[in-house]
Amino acid sequence: MIEPAPPTKEEAQGAGARGILDSHLDVRMTRDERDAIKRRASVLGVKPSTWARAVLRDALDERRHEVEALAAQAAVPRPAPELARAVEQVRRVGVNLNQVVRSGMAVDENVLREVLDAVREVRALLGDEVSL
Repeated sequence: MIEPAPPTKEEAQGAGARGILDSHLDVRMTRDERDAIKRRASVLGVKPSTWARAVLRDALDERRHEVEALAAQAAVPRPAPELARAVEQVRRVGVNLNQVVRSGMAVDENVLREVLDAVREVRALLGDEVSL
């Protein structure tokens, strides 16, 4: 069974509930303040405008905890880019194999063994100990 993709940062923050961001606010500040905002946003893996919007919303409504949600999202470990690319390649191979099987075409058993070995290797790198 294919698991759904994790929510995007916008979805985790309730983007659907907040509507379209169709307005802006210009705020003057020092370069040091701007640089500090960029650093904070960078640490959380978001754009400066996303971080600033979260801070403003939290200030307007104490029940909101958007900055906290950004920090929690940033704490979720991300796979290395190389590993993410490997996972994508394995996914593509799986899609191709499904298409071949559904079409009724024969598949070389040696190719299937190689694919299964590659899948096991990627799963091991991800820390998945489920045997195939």
